[in-house]
Amino acid sequence: MTATVRFHSGDRLDRYEIEEPLGEGAYAETYRARDSADGATVVLKIPNPMLFADPALFQRYRRETEIARRLQHDGVQRSLDLGESRTEPYLVLEYIEGDNLRRRLRDFEGPVPVDKAVDWGRQLAEALAYLHGQGIVHRDMKPENVLVTADDKLKIADFGTAMLAGARRLTWRHLSESLGTPDYMSPEQIQGERGDPRSDIYAWGVMMYEMLTGQVPFPGDNWLAAMAGHLQTNPKPIRSIRKDVAPAVEAVVLHAMRRYPENRYQSADDLLADLDRLDMLDASSFDLSPEPPMGGMAAANSALRLWALVGMIAGGFIVLVTVIIVLSVVLQ
Repeated sequence: MTATVRFHSGDRLDRYEIEEPLGEGAYAETYRARDSADGATVVLKIPNPMLFADPALFQRYRRETEIARRLQHDGVQRSLDLGESRTEPYLVLEYIEGDNLRRRLRDFEGPVPVDKAVDWGRQLAEALAYLHGQGIVHRDMKPENVLVTADDKLKIADFGTAMLAGARRLTWRHLSESLGTPDYMSPEQIQGERGDPRSDIYAWGVMMYEMLTGQVPFPGDNWLAAMAGHLQTNPKPIRSIRKDVAPAVEAVVLHAMRRYPENRYQSADDLLADLDRLDMLDASSFDLSPEPPMGGMAAANSALRLWALVGMIAGGFIVLVTVIIVLSVVLQ
């Protein structure tokens, strides 16, 4: 945890008493807190007030709030917002005793047992089917955004980049909202598209691949290499890495990860149907032949936008350091 958090243990925000910081993301901080009204433990997600100068980012926060309030499913972190008046905007979310999936994966020190991976995969697919049925695409599915309860139940969290069906496109400064996390991004998102339910299915496949093999399908020394892998490289067969994975399980995961969206599962319901009949699936009936590379100017433009942001951050840091040095000299 960095020293930049706004609240510390014992601080109060309206009726909530801060217990401890939980994390800091791109535009919000999260805290564990106690609701003084009923003593319940909750999570507060508090946007960085400096970022509300960006109208698109404010709309993104409004969208996340709207999405969170409409979700009621065992596989999704629930919103506890009741619309009460507050001194500033923030989300009140269900507190889940446990850890995120990333840290749980590290506990295995290698691949996850096959039965456990399939069970977790089915839970995620069921939650995705619910979200997609509500017209919501998560668009940043990754182990860090999945919470694991004490009894090994998974809950999808963090809808900061999620999209509602029919919502207008938002642009946050120089980054397209289509961008997610390189290791789990679908090829079409890398190409600059908004993504749709099939993009979440692709990310599901990448997460399953990682659980079953202990590695992501397209590792690289940097995010550009990872993005290029999604667009141009075919994943190594799972069973070439781990022989105890059933052919049907491998086929389902690799089918979810097909490069071109039209070649994947077209819905999470279709994915669930296959997960429920793994013993009856004929792996040879899946077309898992190598796919041609995907490329074009859109992918290059996405990379250029990212490099532009990196350059802006670096330039801002240099300016800040220069100002500090000048002020220190003047004040001596």
